[in-house]
Amino acid sequence: MSEPAILNWERVMHKNVRSHDGVDVGTIIADDADTVTIYKGSGREYKLPKTLVEGFNGAEVWLGVTYRELMSYKIQ
Repeated sequence: MSEPAILNWERVMHKNVRSHDGVDVGTIIADDADTVTIYKGSGREYKLPKTLVEGFNGAEVWLGVTYRELMSYKIQ
């Protein structure tokens, strides 16, 4: 089993998030055991599995999904 991309989720709270194709998708506002919630303005909130987080460079969190793929995780 591989090591998760982020070991300390507190470090990435309120950090900017980019999709795999480089689109700014918001900031992390919450996390629970298996998911992370990303928020970018009214009507743009996403909840996706932590396994889809690719990494953190100290300033931004990078996802392993494209912006288009992220749409399937949009909270209604």
